[in-house]
Order: sequence, then C-alpha cells, then structure tokens
Amino acid sequence: MRDDIYDLRSALKVLQNIPGEYREIKQPADLDAEMIGYYHKMGARGTSHRPTKLGPMMMFTNVKDHPDARVAIGVMGTRERVGHLLGEPADRLPHFYNDCLKKLVDPVEIPSDQAVCHEEVHLATDPDFDLFKLLPVPKTTPRDAGPYITMGLCYASDPDNRAERNAAVHRLCIVGKDEMVMGFGGYRHMGVFRDKAFAKGQNFPISVNIGLDPALYLASSFEPPTTPLGFDELTVAGAMRNRAVELTRCVSIDEMCIANAEIVIEGELLPDCQIKEDINTGSGRGLPEFPGYSGPARACPVFKVKAVTFRKNPILQTCIGSSEEHVNMAGIPNEASILTSANAAEPDHCG
Repeated sequence: MRDDIYDLRSALKVLQNIPGEYREIKQPADLDAEMIGYYHKMGARGTSHRPTKLGPMMMFTNVKDHPDARVAIGVMGTRERVGHLLGEPADRLPHFYNDCLKKLVDPVEIPSDQAVCHEEVHLATDPDFDLFKLLPVPKTTPRDAGPYITMGLCYASDPDNRAERNAAVHRLCIVGKDEMVMGFGGYRHMGVFRDKAFAKGQNFPISVNIGLDPALYLASSFEPPTTPLGFDELTVAGAMRNRAVELTRCVSIDEMCIANAEIVIEGELLPDCQIKEDINTGSGRGLPEFPGYSGPARACPVFKVKAVTFRKNPILQTCIGSSEEHVNMAGIPNEASILTSANAAEPDHCG
C-alpha cells in the first residue's frame, strides 16, 4: 500500500521516478487519432493483434488547439505499473483487492473552496461554452463516431435513497456544444439508478470525473455479486489508500464530485431522449471495443452538460478500448472475485 499517491499528479510523479514507466511527448500532437495511434504502436498491446508491445505511459504536453491542457494515456497500462501505483507486487493484486473489501473507508465531503477541481469553472450558460473547445478529447481512429471520453468516472445517487451511490466508468461521446451521449454496457448499477429517475419523469444528475488517483478507477471496476446494488466503490478506493476519498458539491447539479479530479463534467441524463453516437460524422462506427473490433454507432441517452470545472492546466486521462490498460482495469477485480469464490470452495489451495 502506498501513502504518497492521492490524485493523478502524485501518481505521475511516482511513475516518473521509475525507469521505463513514463514518457513525455513534447512535439505537437493532433486529437484526430494521431496521439492514440502513436500509443497504439508504442505501448498499448491488449486484446487484439497489432504491431505493438507493452510500453511506458505517455503524456502529451503539446496538444493542438489546447495550449493549456495535457493528455495522459496508459497510466495503468501494465500489471507491474498497477503494482507500483498500489504499492503491491503485481502477482498479489487480487489478494490486495480482497483485503481492501474487508476494511472499507467511506468518502468524506470537503468545502468547494478547498477542492482543486473547482479552480476553473465554466458554466453551460456562458456565451462561449463549447465542449469541443474546452476538452482535449482525442479520437482513437479516424472513423470513430466522434471524440470519446473513455476515462470518465461517473458518480451518481439512487433517486430513492440518496445515501446510496455508485461509481463506474461509462463512455461518453461529445455530440454538441453542451451535449454528450452516454453508453451503458449491460445493465449495471448506474442503469438501475437511471431507470428509477426516468420512471419518475426526472432528469438523472451525474458527475463525470476525469484524471484521478488510479485507485479510484481500479476500485470502480468491481462488478456484482462482489459489489451489490447501492455499493459505493469509492469505499474500496479509500481502503486501497487507507485514506478517505474526498468529495465536494457540484456547482450546477445536486450531486457530488471527486474533489481532486483534473476535470469534472456536471450534467443530467434526459428521459425519453436518445441520439446516435455518429450524428455528426455518419461513420456508422462507435469506437474500438474491448475485443479489438470497432462496434456500430448506437443510439444512447443524451447527457445535458450544465458545467465543466478544471484544475489549472488540466490533464485529460484517456484509455484505448482494446488495450492492456483496459484489461487491467476490468480483469484484476474479476480475478479478485474469482479468488473469493475459489477460496470458499477450496480454502487450503487459494491463499
């Protein structure tokens, strides 16, 4: 367990001090598949065959049309890197996850004026508000439906019991100046909360948190039955650091957000309102999925953005669908769940 990582920037500082784990790209990089294509070849590996290898995470510091922002990719791109970030041997990570499930740490709320995610506030009512200009969101391939946020940790509450919350990564495609569409892979907890709100004819408020302590992303990937409905995955992240995750009130919606996130997008899912992901491009494609193929563009619920808040000089964190980073985020929690089941069946063989 590490006690020197509490946000994305402190995690990057750790990786910078480990040979071969961090690479900074200072030459100009285009969001239209250029930077992702570079990482594809240099370090993504993953679930589909391609001419690549495992390589360092990459930080792009010269993003075209976004002079004040940076883009990070591959922060959790190898199992050994995940081990470095959690302070545990790579082969013991499932055991560490399960240990953390036994000592959960609840999040705590801090005042908005102490939250670095609120250093800059952009309201959708501002005359120049435009998601395309505010956010340096890259395309994975030239035929993607649009720019996709792939590392947005969505945080929301049960409309029937606001004390129960869920954290999960969902993909979001920008389709307008203040609109995105949100993908739902399967019927997970966030979908249950959404449907409760929609059944009441209510909008469903969500904070989308980008650029986080890796423990938050790694904890959020637990699935049922390990984490039942209403389970707040941020309690696992707190256990991973032995420190409560700090939350703060959103500025435009009735929801909480991660206080030290690099970027927070605040908004609401709208009932009875869907748009196809490729409404602007007509590409017919979504983006590369976990197995490696490019899935079809889908009609998804509309996410109406109310505000975007930043840290100064924000870092947008992103992930390739068919990469080793995705394998780690989805796979290690499943290993932990399988280990729990195996231990129950054969306790003397799975220690």
